[in-house]
Amino acid sequence: MVRQVGLIFSVAFALGACAMTSSVMDTGNGTYMISAHAAPIRGGAAGANQVAYQDASTFCAQHGAHAVVLAADSRDVYQGSFGASQTFAGGGVFAAGNTDLHFRCEK
Repeated sequence: MVRQVGLIFSVAFALGACAMTSSVMDTGNGTYMISAHAAPIRGGAAGANQVAYQDASTFCAQHGAHAVVLAADSRDVYQGSFGASQTFAGGGVFAAGNTDLHFRCEK
């Protein structure tokens, strides 16, 4: 039972660590930008958009407002891998994602 709980926390930590955002940047005139990256397991560009929007929403909520997206510049970053041993050969192409989310906070 203890091993199962440890495994669950390890998997949850690994998945959570597969996405990250920058600090919110003030771009002037009441607008902001946040950048995010998400590994393929977190959804690539779609996952990056999701974590960026969550952090933008949290930022705006701290100021008594809600986030309104102005633009999202998303892109997939493709990474290839290949590995082989005496009995197995494999690899693949995986798409991590990046986004720059521009938003403003509205009351």
